[in-house]
Amino acid sequence: MNLLLEMARNEISLVNVPIGTIYLDGNQSSHFHPVRDFLKIYLNIFKYSFKYSLSSLVSAITDLLLFTLLVSLLFGTGSAGILAAIVTARLMSGNVNFLINKYWVFQSKNRNGEEVLKYLALFCCQMMLSWVFVASLSSLPVPITLVKILVDTSLFFIGYQIQKKFIFNTKSREVQARNESIFYKAL
Repeated sequence: MNLLLEMARNEISLVNVPIGTIYLDGNQSSHFHPVRDFLKIYLNIFKYSFKYSLSSLVSAITDLLLFTLLVSLLFGTGSAGILAAIVTARLMSGNVNFLINKYWVFQSKNRNGEEVLKYLALFCCQMMLSWVFVASLSSLPVPITLVKILVDTSLFFIGYQIQKKFIFNTKSREVQARNESIFYKAL
């Protein structure tokens, strides 16, 4: 499993070659342990989701603390105050989040400029969506920080997929085309 993950990470093509399977004595010699081996395989795969979740948790805590302080002490809970608090808190936590995601979570080696622009577009969209939903739901009899947590949690799942597929995607177009060509030739 580690070999397959490394091949994918290093953009090494893989060709499927069918082989025959021979079971001796009803497969008595198998050392496969379903639960233990399942955990070994899938925990390795889920470590990327875990890294992203941890990165997002650090950023979210920073964002929420700053948002709560700014709304309570500086900007107030009106629509303009919520917007100012969200923008200020997000600018600070967003810089940290970008760097952690680029270098630790997705381990991207792409040029910063293109990734920064893509991340900034996503960042602005998420920030504006957060403001629209938090301001719209601020009249509910629920603490505004809880409203923000619920809204931003929803945006978290969407943001992961966008960053993984479009922002920190380490495969170049040439590599993707080469892999597709190899795949279709193998068929």
